[in-house]
Amino acid sequence: MATPFDDPQAELAWMFLQGICGDDDLDEIFALVSDDFTYWSILTGQALDKDAVRRQTEDRRPGLRISLDLLRCINEHETVVIEAQGDCVTTDGGHYASPLVFIVDCHDGRIVSVREYTDTRFAAEVLGL
Repeated sequence: MATPFDDPQAELAWMFLQGICGDDDLDEIFALVSDDFTYWSILTGQALDKDAVRRQTEDRRPGLRISLDLLRCINEHETVVIEAQGDCVTTDGGHYASPLVFIVDCHDGRIVSVREYTDTRFAAEVLGL
């Protein structure tokens, strides 16, 4: 099994995903993405730009803690597929555990796009979507 540390693009992708889920400095995390970066999630069906993802991350952090456990990582040139088990806990006690898949495209050492797939049913219940 490949790990995110077997390939520079995979390491970049894992650092970004861990950073937006944790308490990492957002300036450092968003320095990893290109100016034309997009993030699409199956939960909303919308692609967000860099600024919108940053605002969403800032807004989410006080009320929702997310941890990711790596299950596997597949690298193909500048595309990285990460399968993880996500565990989300809200400050009011809601809990959402689900497998996640991220498809991350990189170019010239920066992330240009992320596509996120997860179980929408449980997320909708906990997150009110």
